Amino acid sequence: MQARTGCILACMAAALTAGCQDSPWPKRQPLTPAQAQAINEIAARQQQLNEANEGAFRGETWNLGAIPWNATVLPLPSPDGRWIATSTGTPPSNATRLALPGARPPVGTAIEIWEVLPGYGGVRPQGSIDLPVLMTDSADEEGFLVEAPQPNGSRWIGKADWRTGEVAWLVKDDQVNTMPSLGPRGRLAWSTRARDERLFSLAIRFADGREFGLPSAGDDWLMPVWSTRSDRLSVWRLTDRGILSLVSLDGTSSETLTRPARHVLVLSGASRWDAVAANANRATRIGLPPPPVEEVVFYEPVEQRMTVWMPTGINSDQLISLAPGSIDAIHDDQGDFLLTMSRGLHWQHLGDLRNIVRVDHAAVFPRATTDPMRPFLLLDPGAEVVRLRGMRPRHDAPGTPAGTETSQASGQRF
Repeated sequence: MQARTGCILACMAAALTAGCQDSPWPKRQPLTPAQAQAINEIAARQQQLNEANEGAFRGETWNLGAIPWNATVLPLPSPDGRWIATSTGTPPSNATRLALPGARPPVGTAIEIWEVLPGYGGVRPQGSIDLPVLMTDSADEEGFLVEAPQPNGSRWIGKADWRTGEVAWLVKDDQVNTMPSLGPRGRLAWSTRARDERLFSLAIRFADGREFGLPSAGDDWLMPVWSTRSDRLSVWRLTDRGILSLVSLDGTSSETLTRPARHVLVLSGASRWDAVAANANRATRIGLPPPPVEEVVFYEPVEQRMTVWMPTGINSDQLISLAPGSIDAIHDDQGDFLLTMSRGLHWQHLGDLRNIVRVDHAAVFPRATTDPMRPFLLLDPGAEVVRLRGMRPRHDAPGTPAGTETSQASGQRF
C-alpha cells in the first residue's frame, strides 16, 4: 500500500510537470516549488499513516452481560478472568472510603461475586459477602482484599475467596488499617494509624509473618502498591506542606527497606484527595504477566492524563506523559498501552507515543487476564450496572489494509 500510494503521487507529479507531447489534452504548466513541496508532504503524510496502522492493536469483542454496582470502586476481576467482584447496595461515604477519623461503618453496602463463563458464555451470580465490608482494588488468584470498619473506629483487612466469598482476616487489631495491597510471594502492605491519630504510617508484612513499619514522622503514607514485576513497592507520601511525592522502596527484605528510596515530586499544594485521584480506576492483581519495565502508572491530576514513572530507570527523576485526556492505562499483549479516554478506548505505541489509534468508541476500562481465549475483559460502567465484554487482540501484519477488522475495533486515527 505504501509503495502504491507513493508511486501514484510520484506519477501524478511527473505528469503534471512534464506534460505529454501527444496528448489531446491541453498542455499543463510546470509545478511551482510550493506545489511540488505540497505533493511531497501529502505523500509523506500518507506513508506515516500507513506505517502507524501497521502493527496497531485491533480486537474482536463480544458481549458477556452486565453486573450490578453502586458506582464506587470499579468491579475487580480475578487474574484468570473467571471471577469478578463488584460493590453493590448503598454507596459508602467518601470519608468512610478514605478511613477518615470519625467515619461511620458502611450500612447497606455489600459485595457480589460473579462467574465469567468461558468463551462467549456470559456471566452468572456466584455468591455475595453480606458483612459490612468495603471492596478494594487488590487481588490475586486466590481472592481479593476487603476492609471492615468496626464500630469502635478501628478497621480490619481481610481476604475474600473468589469461589466461596469466605473472608480470612489478615490484619485484625485496634488500629485503623486501610488501603491494602497484595504483593508477590505472600507479601502485604497497607496504611495504618491509631484511632486517635490523623496521619498514616506504612506497614509491610512478609510471607513468614515478619512485619516492617515506616512511621509517619509528620507525613501521610498512602495507598501502597506492590510491583507486579519485582519486589519493589510504591507508596504516596504527603507532607504537612502539601507536597505529594511517589516513593519507590525495595521490599525484598527488612534490610532493603531501610536503604535510600527513589522518589519523584508529583504535586505541590496537594491533599489526600489528590492521592485518591491519582490511583482512581487502578487495579493491582498479582499473577498477570509483568510489564516490560519497572514502572508506576498513575493519573496526573495537573496534566489530567495517565503518567508513567520508571523508578529504576536512568531518568528516574522524570515522568512520561501518555495521551491527553487518558484516565486509565494498562499494557496490551505486546507491551504497548491501552488507554481509557472519554472519546473511547485507544491504543498508544510505547516506542512512539505520538502513535495513537482508536480501538473502541466506548469509554471502556480494559482488564488483562491470563485466559488465552479471552485475554481482556472490557468494563463499561453505567449508572447502576457495568456491562462486560470480552476482547481478543490482533496485531495486523505489515501491509494489511486498515479497517478490515469486523469488530468494533476500527483502528481509527486519534
